[in-house]
Amino acid sequence: MPSYETLCIFHPELPETRVKELTVWMQQLVENGQGTIVQVEEWGLRDLAYRIQKQRRGYFVHLEYDSDPAALKELERNLRINEGVLRFLSVVRGTPAPAEPSAPAVSAPQPVAAPVTDPDEMEAAPEASA
Repeated sequence: MPSYETLCIFHPELPETRVKELTVWMQQLVENGQGTIVQVEEWGLRDLAYRIQKQRRGYFVHLEYDSDPAALKELERNLRINEGVLRFLSVVRGTPAPAEPSAPAVSAPQPVAAPVTDPDEMEAAPEASA
């Protein structure tokens, strides 16, 4: 199951209780899609680098979870619909590698041809032009 993280910016005028409700709602959406929550961080009210929907600040929530891609799609669909969400971004953190048997042993390096030491052979060898 792939691992994802979603950073969501909520409207700054929402009461803090409403932000906590939305955070729990996001977690429930992931869990309903057979996902597991790894970590939830509420970063609080922060200044934005530029205005989003005429707002200079936003309430940031960072969510890390493991889920199927369908659960991510459902979460993003719901975040687009919700009017309290200014912006969100979801990224794939990685897919756990399947357990594989140990790699085969590396073979010994092939021997390198010995350098030419006979002066007669050196004269017969063509010279490389630069």
